[in-house]
Amino acid sequence: MITKLILLASLLLFSGDFNSDVISHLYDSDSNIIFDEVKIGPEYFPTDPELKLVYNSSMGEAYAEIKKKGSSYIMDLRNDDFYFVQTVYVENDTIFLTKLEQEVDIFLFISSSASVTYGSPYLRFPFPLKNNDSWTWNGVEYIDEKNPDTIKVSGKVLGQEIVETEAGKFECIKFQIDIHKKKSGSHTKFYEWRAPKIGLVKLEAFIDSKGFIGTVMNLLGYNEMKFELKKIL
Repeated sequence: MITKLILLASLLLFSGDFNSDVISHLYDSDSNIIFDEVKIGPEYFPTDPELKLVYNSSMGEAYAEIKKKGSSYIMDLRNDDFYFVQTVYVENDTIFLTKLEQEVDIFLFISSSASVTYGSPYLRFPFPLKNNDSWTWNGVEYIDEKNPDTIKVSGKVLGQEIVETEAGKFECIKFQIDIHKKKSGSHTKFYEWRAPKIGLVKLEAFIDSKGFIGTVMNLLGYNEMKFELKKIL
């Protein structure tokens, strides 16, 4: 179960104020979408340490913040029952994930933690992108420096959508991410809605696990997870 929660954590991101000017050029003078011509850049994965967000989620209210450490950024998402701490870096506008540390309280008085690393940096977003662009990344994941599993990540830009949350209404780009793990046979599908200068506005994850772990996840309600922006601090 924990390895599937790790997959969710690896796709969360955090940020701050919305700048409508970034999106305004998505429309022509007749209000027809010209999204195919728009370049989507790293403003959809902001790394500003001053940005702090609050989310409503399937696991309760969660708080997100960013810290800079050398050339990397530490992205911390947590509440009283879990934390997901990601280490990422940006190179030529491309976002890479190098490490994930997490802990989740499964039952009362029972928790599980793990540290995830990769054989090579995990490709999160190969910016710049445009509508209908897709990408893939193949690599090896290690849990606590053990248990290697081959993973394949596929991403695609699906288009533009307006998303309304408790924090307000945002013009977002919708992404689809699929993660397949060879050894475990799991498949996780994510839909992410992102806005410039804010990052993640909404996320829906559908986790297909095999065997006993899949049964436990279904019982705990972890086979489907959602996050929505509640507040920009």
